[in-house]
Amino acid sequence: MVDHAKSFGLWDSFCDHRDTDGAREERCYLRYVDVFSPPPKFGAVFLFVTPEPKIEIGLEPGTLFAADGLQIEKDGQTVWDDVALTCRIGLNCTFEGDAATALLDHMQAGDIFAFDFTDRHGQTRKLRWDLGPFSEALLDYTAAKAERGL
Repeated sequence: MVDHAKSFGLWDSFCDHRDTDGAREERCYLRYVDVFSPPPKFGAVFLFVTPEPKIEIGLEPGTLFAADGLQIEKDGQTVWDDVALTCRIGLNCTFEGDAATALLDHMQAGDIFAFDFTDRHGQTRKLRWDLGPFSEALLDYTAAKAERGL
């Protein structure tokens, strides 16, 4: 059951809970969902921030990033890119620990999150996410998870 939901542009801050075998499980996460192509050639990219810290970018199987296809920009200049090619083939695009913390810092400082890739249908895509509302969304998410001790 969702007990916290707040939107900041396309960034959403959520907390929910459920009972599993009599124990209450709580979670909070920050997300962005970009459905860039409707059915029948559906395509989407999503990003989740969870408390570990962990950032997971979800991609359709078959997604192939350009060599410099995942970047954060500020005033038209690249301030971060996935030099380790964590997300190159779109199978596992997860940043944890120090890498997640650094990426969060860059997301707060940047103004555009840029994704350049070929989707599973062979279509070249250039997505640009507005990071303007991200800092406010992150503050809300941080406060909500602190209220729940997560």
